[in-house]
Amino acid sequence: MPAVVALGGGHGLARALAALRNLGVRPTAVVTVADDGGSSGRLRQDLNIIAPGDLRMALLALARNRTLAGALTHRFPKGQLAGHALGNLFLVALAERADGDFVQALDTAAILLDCEGRVLPATTLPVSLEAKVGGEQINGQARVTRAGGRVERIWLEPSDPPACPEAERAIDEADAVVLAPGSLFTSIAAVLLVPQLAEALARTSARVVMVANVATQTGETDGLDLAGHVDNLLAHAPGVTLDTVIAHDGPCPNGVDPLGTDLRHPRVGGVRRADVITRREDGGIIAVHDPRRLAAVLAPLLGVPRGRGVHSAATVC
Repeated sequence: MPAVVALGGGHGLARALAALRNLGVRPTAVVTVADDGGSSGRLRQDLNIIAPGDLRMALLALARNRTLAGALTHRFPKGQLAGHALGNLFLVALAERADGDFVQALDTAAILLDCEGRVLPATTLPVSLEAKVGGEQINGQARVTRAGGRVERIWLEPSDPPACPEAERAIDEADAVVLAPGSLFTSIAAVLLVPQLAEALARTSARVVMVANVATQTGETDGLDLAGHVDNLLAHAPGVTLDTVIAHDGPCPNGVDPLGTDLRHPRVGGVRRADVITRREDGGIIAVHDPRRLAAVLAPLLGVPRGRGVHSAATVC
């Protein structure tokens, strides 16, 4: 089976990982660690660590130990721990027991959760996401998300954080790289703002596939079509080219602004159009990727025989 690396964060990366599990692939997830809101933000402020939240979600998407995975989704409802996710505290505890080594902590958590794959941070250095929104500089991912205006550009502080060496090596050794769906600027581009990771992706001989979002995101990408999403992503990753962009081609829920499927870009090899949206049991549709439908589209692009080693879709936590 091919060695596949998936880049991103949040629910979009979790769904991409679930799709890869459907194909029997044991992916390496390279995850943004710039989040500074909620439980992750409080832990960062108290302990000066990288954000654990997106790392937790990636681990749970790959976990076969569903009992432990279910427990780690718990959020405390009241008291001093109110709002904290148990999984975040679990990862921080493992890192502290490993003398601050988050990679070792993630590998230990993967063993305990019986994960089908590996999860790595984009960088092990605490970083802040900065953005220009409506001509104003915004500091911090949570504030960028809430800014409510079109993001013009983003960068990290410090601007040249070192890549996690294992993450850079995974890209160098990959047969395929998948850019997961999700928040265009604060999840996907945030990974590529780590210079060594963007350089590794630019020099790779692996097939690079971008899974485009199925709809715009209020504030961050209002009014951007598929070409606009690709333009903005590649503007933050000089030298990176995409072999294929997967674009949703089908119905979207009422009130959702779809991206469309039209794309011509000198740094994109082609577009694969397919219906990849989630259906409810009552026949309704939800504007998120369905792991099984996405797996069927990814299989030929990644060189994976469809039906070989197929697993049931992981719960997206």
